[in-house]
Amino acid sequence: MSNIPTSTELNDQRFIKEFEDLSLDPIHFDHRGHLRLCWLYLTQYDLPTASARVADGIRRYATHLGATDKFHATLTEGFVLLVASRKYASETDWQQFLDNNPDLLEDAPALLARHYSEERLGCAEARTQVLAPDLLAF
Repeated sequence: MSNIPTSTELNDQRFIKEFEDLSLDPIHFDHRGHLRLCWLYLTQYDLPTASARVADGIRRYATHLGATDKFHATLTEGFVLLVASRKYASETDWQQFLDNNPDLLEDAPALLARHYSEERLGCAEARTQVLAPDLLAF
């Protein structure tokens, strides 16, 4: 039996703590984990601060895991902006946010494709710095 807690056992405080101290098991940092990080930071900080913390944190986490090539600055910012555009004060927890926005999990590439062309997201510059959407602003 594994000692790794399931995502339901990993409360928000523990998720953030383990992410920030680089002890979070990678099984918790898939697409859902990325969105959760965005949502949690957006509940604690204003948009510019949350965006910077998400980007810096993911870059540190990827480096720690030896996956520096995985970080994509524009995609990261795009997900922060998607979550921010859908986050409402009435949502009291992460699960409620997910229940209200299932398409963020089910079809995130299509959601980003409304804002960014394939060429914009695919260029080398988009990986290292945040590029503005070239199709539709957030």
